[in-house]
Amino acid sequence: MAQAVETAARGELRRAGLPAQGKLARLLIALRAAAETHLTRGEIDRLAAAAGLGLSAAELASQLATLEQHGLLARLPSTGTEPVFDTVPAPHSHLLYEETAQVVDLDVSPETLIAILRQALAERPGEVDILVRFRRPGG
Repeated sequence: MAQAVETAARGELRRAGLPAQGKLARLLIALRAAAETHLTRGEIDRLAAAAGLGLSAAELASQLATLEQHGLLARLPSTGTEPVFDTVPAPHSHLLYEETAQVVDLDVSPETLIAILRQALAERPGEVDILVRFRRPGG
């Protein structure tokens, strides 16, 4: 499994025109291998340290920005104080449960998404906020 994650991550980097070797590659491999797909900056700091990347805070911020700019990582709207990143680059939707800070991926059809929203609005009137983010072209 680890070899498949590494091969896939290196392929993603090549397709994005980025080097498939070095610290950027090792960071993306660590992110793709993580058990969670939604990671705070603090969690990424710990993940990078555990992977032995030896990046300063500024270097890590730069690496994350590069991955984000090339569509390999996304920043989620968050209710917390630190940024939350999504390691799943394919477009999909999310539910955020504010009381637990749990983020749930919704990789569903538009029809199913509308049905989920209708149900949430019906079951929790006055407790549901809907945010629609329009991604920049190519992102």
